[in-house]
Amino acid sequence: MEQQRYSLRTNIGFMLNKPIGFSRDFHLEYEEIFLPPDLNVKDLACQYRLSRTSEGLLFQGNLQGKIEMDCARCLETNWMPVNAEIDEIFFFPDKVKDDSEQMIPEDGYIDLAETFREFLLLELPITPVCSPDCKGVCIECGQNLNNGSCEHSDSRIDFS
Repeated sequence: MEQQRYSLRTNIGFMLNKPIGFSRDFHLEYEEIFLPPDLNVKDLACQYRLSRTSEGLLFQGNLQGKIEMDCARCLETNWMPVNAEIDEIFFFPDKVKDDSEQMIPEDGYIDLAETFREFLLLELPITPVCSPDCKGVCIECGQNLNNGSCEHSDSRIDFS
């Protein structure tokens, strides 16, 4: 599958001289987007607000998308929905306390790709399941039990 690359660089320069408390709402949607270095997301949508604070810009938003993952039971690849709440501050350069904090670049553009990627990855389930009633695979022959039974149906693993 070809990776759809779009820039998530956002111009925030106009907010830097606004008074504390100034905010603006934004919305973005992509049918499919690649978040470097390794995450392809379908149906990415984000509603967010940027607010001017004394420390920098506060990013608050809801991020939704679908990420391709293998089911831990049946091993089939599926697009699993992921939802993340983001509260992140982009600090003015003189307010940064350590290297882990996001900083507002001098050019007035912040790149949301890294932030989106991190928050989506944090929301991924440890053991993704395509559906709660997934039957898994036969441990003898590897038959996907969602597609039909096999002669070893008594030897399947119980996921309940």
